[in-house]
Amino acid sequence: MNFSQKLVKHFYQDTNLQLAAICRLTTILMALVMALNFFHVFKMGNAIYPVLTFSICVMFLPTILYNRLKLKSEFLKYFVLMLIVLMSGLLYIFLSYHVILMLAFPIVIACLYCDRKSVLFTSLLCVPVLVISHLIAFKLHMVPDEPLITLRGVICYGIIPRLIELCAFSVICYSMAGKVADLVKSLVQKNDELYADQMGLITMLSQLTHMQSHETGDHINRVAEYTRILCTALGMDDDEAAKVSMASMMHDIGKLDVPLSILEKPGKLTPDEFEIIKTHVTAGHKLLADSPGELMQISAEVALEHHERWDGTGYLHKKGDEISLYASCVAIADVFDALVSARPYKRPWTPEEAKAEILSQRGKQFNPRLVDLFEEHFDEFLEIYNRYSE
Repeated sequence: MNFSQKLVKHFYQDTNLQLAAICRLTTILMALVMALNFFHVFKMGNAIYPVLTFSICVMFLPTILYNRLKLKSEFLKYFVLMLIVLMSGLLYIFLSYHVILMLAFPIVIACLYCDRKSVLFTSLLCVPVLVISHLIAFKLHMVPDEPLITLRGVICYGIIPRLIELCAFSVICYSMAGKVADLVKSLVQKNDELYADQMGLITMLSQLTHMQSHETGDHINRVAEYTRILCTALGMDDDEAAKVSMASMMHDIGKLDVPLSILEKPGKLTPDEFEIIKTHVTAGHKLLADSPGELMQISAEVALEHHERWDGTGYLHKKGDEISLYASCVAIADVFDALVSARPYKRPWTPEEAKAEILSQRGKQFNPRLVDLFEEHFDEFLEIYNRYSE
């Protein structure tokens, strides 16, 4: 699974929210201009009020679309950029040189997406809007000063200088967007490599556990699939469920530090032997805790707490919500598989017997919410059980 897809997705979603926040800040500045004009600090005429009011409405649109409605699409991004370009052109028609910087505002906004296509789209759209805005302002006599009272003056001293400035802004923003896009691409590649390294290490260590005991090896694979069922039922997305599922394969890695004579002892363990067995949770955590990467950290968390009980009588005496939710999922998966599997010291239980035992431990050994989800999705547990039995 490519875990970086989620990272990139969140990056662009955050950009939408940043754009909305900047637009909200711009509305405050527009309101300030209106207030200063009202108190005659600025002298722009009454036309400023409807124009700025309309512009404020446009600037609030990203907040409505992204923050309130939670809409996400590539088309919506370009639609919002187009509206901002048109708003900038409208402001220039009525406010002229008072808002010269607004002509470059859409290109700077597009640069937030760190995407050359967004900057190029916005820049190309700004060119005709800039030209048309100047011509409309000339037609309406919005700028009565020399040299912009003649068409030649508008072209030579209005349109051409602004186009040059716009091109300069576009080149700079296009370059910046490209550099950041390349950086993001590089980070994604490194992130993929890190996850691949972690997955390889988990697979290798799981195989070491498998070499110690064939049953334990099969157990690892089944627990991983049972864990994914519970994580998905909890509402985790596919990426998170996959990470916890993979991390669950390391839950018993600390048993590599336990003598095989104790692990496979056919009879009941002595108190001293049981104390040795209990050390596998801290041994597993110690092995994994200092390893870099999210998967290894989840694995360390699961290895440490998968024998905790909801009532606080587990190995480390954590209870209730103090116990990691990830480890709680693995705990049910681990116990269910242990019950239905043959061990040197016991016969395998039927799935129905194991189910009854887990339900009886609701609120005692196991998280009540997870027990309810286990019962709801028991058919999926059975499917995995039957698949491995075959």
